[in-house]
Amino acid sequence: MSLYTDAATGALTNATLDEYLKTHNIDEPSTEEGNSTIGLTPLALAARHGHAEVTRLLLEKGAQVDALSSQRRTALWIVTARGQGDNRAEIVNILLKHGADAKYSDSSLQDGSTPLENELRQRKEPEVIQLLVQNGGKTETATKLAEKLGQPEIDDAMKSTRQRSNLRDAIVSLITAIIMFILAWANSAALTGIANSVFKKFQISGSKKSVWARKIEAEIPKPKTKEEFKKSIGDFVAKHKLGKFFKNDSKQLLEKITAKAVDLQNDDSTVLGQPANTENLVKFALYQPVIYCDDSGSMDPQNNNQHEDRMADQRDLVRRISSICTKIVPDDLGVHLRFINSAPANANDLGMVDIKRIMDQVKPSGCTEIGIRLRERILKPLLYSQYNEKVKNMKRPLFISIITDGIPYGGNGSAEKRNTLKDEIIKCQNYLLENGLPLRAVVFQISQIGSDPDSKDFLQKLKDENLENVYITAQSLDSKFHELRQNEKELEAWLFQTLLEPILGTKAD
Repeated sequence: MSLYTDAATGALTNATLDEYLKTHNIDEPSTEEGNSTIGLTPLALAARHGHAEVTRLLLEKGAQVDALSSQRRTALWIVTARGQGDNRAEIVNILLKHGADAKYSDSSLQDGSTPLENELRQRKEPEVIQLLVQNGGKTETATKLAEKLGQPEIDDAMKSTRQRSNLRDAIVSLITAIIMFILAWANSAALTGIANSVFKKFQISGSKKSVWARKIEAEIPKPKTKEEFKKSIGDFVAKHKLGKFFKNDSKQLLEKITAKAVDLQNDDSTVLGQPANTENLVKFALYQPVIYCDDSGSMDPQNNNQHEDRMADQRDLVRRISSICTKIVPDDLGVHLRFINSAPANANDLGMVDIKRIMDQVKPSGCTEIGIRLRERILKPLLYSQYNEKVKNMKRPLFISIITDGIPYGGNGSAEKRNTLKDEIIKCQNYLLENGLPLRAVVFQISQIGSDPDSKDFLQKLKDENLENVYITAQSLDSKFHELRQNEKELEAWLFQTLLEPILGTKAD
């Protein structure tokens, strides 16, 4: 075996690569004969043969993404010309994310053919084509090749992200305009100010001068009663044949959120009724909250060195967090509750009673496969299966609040590694981009519970990665919780600001 055969077969590991690099340059093309590796760099071999993890490993170890193999070929050029396997799109995405030149060409290579032109001549995979277009790989020659093929799926893949999202943006602009109309109809000074900020983080205009806003204002008379309001909105949607885009449950959601927000302003028992907080609550209510709890064995006071009853503290924190999350959403749109080890039934859209019941039932045990379970129990069912080429059922962006007391650990034979959580978050973000969704369609908040120093170090290193739309709480939740426990309003205000950080896009220092 050698560095080159290991890269080609996918057998290369972190340990063996370190050994090979003692005697090899990571970007040096193979000179070995008789094993079909000659002339190719390790990166080109891994990418060409469909080994995504080895491709990623080599790049993380310092391989230059556009290092040249024989005939002045880059890894991306080779994958699009001669790539093997059924995961070429994943490999192309990895290379592009590491800065591969999507327009690379050399006059000696098929008359200067680029990666996109290769793809259109060879495999013609729409997903690969779309990735190359999104990363600036489009050329006049590629456009002509696509036109000659005359295949609708390829024509669609050749569109820019902006073109692809035009219809989605038009629909959301309509929703924004109707939100603004509802808010204005509520006649609340605190709420009417939201008009220009709702969906701001999705980079969608909420201007009162938008086409849809003007049409609504012109065609819907100012209602005198709630019934008149419902009829006016229904007539407008029917007139413009918008029913398939703007479903009844969405209209009801917007109306209920607004009504609850107005009612909350008259509630003196909570700081959330203050005008500034009410506005932020409406923004918060647009997200689907998912609270992802740690129920590993170390949450039990008998199983951690600090003898902290982290499970008891987590129960109380989750109850209070859920109270804020559900303050102005309809009763049937509550919190989704998830655990690392336990999988209680009927854990979606929970109200306060069910949240308490489930939290009381779950007992700490097992390891901390936090990244694997994030994918299996949250991202797959709530994102990947709800928004893809076949279905577009994602109704609200996701706010995922992760609470953990230690570092990831899966035990013997587990695929959970220290970087699995980070890798799953990055895969999620890549998925959003590949499917034309904004990165803020999923925001993550990660908080420590307990005082384990290894956990603190793990989260600090994750914070140092500066991942987009990932917010690491500055201090452990339970320590601040104990500090403010005697002052209910101050505690509620602190928790609310902590939860708002990901929604408003303000990272703590």
